[in-house]
Amino acid sequence: MPTSTSWLDALPPDFYEQLAHCLSLHGMAAAELLSHPDAQRIATLASLNTRRVQELNQIQTHAELLHILRTDPLALYHLLLLGRLTLETSLAAPVLAYVQQQMGIAAPDMETLTTYCLELSGAFLTTLEEHVPAPAGQVSLGLHRLRLEEAFADLLAAQPAPAPPAANLRLAEQQLQMLRLALLLVHSLPNTTDHPFLRAVAQLPNLQPAALEPLIEHLGRVRAQEQLTLTMPELVQLYQGMQVCGMVFVSDVMSRIGLEDAFPVLSEAEAAATEAAPVSNRQAVGEMVSGFTHWVQRTFPDAPEIQQARQEIRQLADTLG
Repeated sequence: MPTSTSWLDALPPDFYEQLAHCLSLHGMAAAELLSHPDAQRIATLASLNTRRVQELNQIQTHAELLHILRTDPLALYHLLLLGRLTLETSLAAPVLAYVQQQMGIAAPDMETLTTYCLELSGAFLTTLEEHVPAPAGQVSLGLHRLRLEEAFADLLAAQPAPAPPAANLRLAEQQLQMLRLALLLVHSLPNTTDHPFLRAVAQLPNLQPAALEPLIEHLGRVRAQEQLTLTMPELVQLYQGMQVCGMVFVSDVMSRIGLEDAFPVLSEAEAAATEAAPVSNRQAVGEMVSGFTHWVQRTFPDAPEIQQARQEIRQLADTLG
């Protein structure tokens, strides 16, 4: 006997407009989950894949939403459920960062939007469980949901534990720009050269281009005075990256590798002739590098990761003669 869809008639005509942000965010989160290499069991239980999620994300009107709810309500149910499960964990971090950047909103506003979407999806999932029949072979949609939640919990349990936060900073715009500059400069250094300093930098595992890119993206999303949470591996990268940047600026490396145009530095004569700049760029960089590295050393005097990083930097400095 066909299931009645008369309950859909009670939905307000602007229901899609209410649900639009929720659908979009949950759809991106569900796609992120289903693209995970360990999500095959979840995909099988939900009969959902990234292609179907993309199709559902194309819903643009109330009429299209009603059509899906009449013809394939379980697909929408699974999208909302998987998206909701993902958004409540760290697996959603790439999605939330992307949405925040695209919308140009601050972190607190992103948290507010996420909370609103989760509240809406929670209420709508309850409604769907009251009206939508369970998949074939399942006693009820509620029990089916429990199986999916168990599979999701198993996936989470199999993931390596994330590194705990080591520091929470609130940086001024100038400080934030300096950190970005340091990492971008290190990322730009050529790894094929006869310069001993550059060869040594290329051997540092924490400063490999691929290792730096997630932190570069992280810093790119943070605004001045927003909380910047750093793990110890990230702190080590910044600690070493800042010092490499400082060494490059105070040595002949910039001119040797032709980066002066990309990262211009005033000569002392030019700086002295500029009333608005009583100190040279080299001095300013040196002061900021020194301030940051001394803060790290004072704050984490016994951290083995910092001690190892300091030793590697000492060896690196020796290559400059």
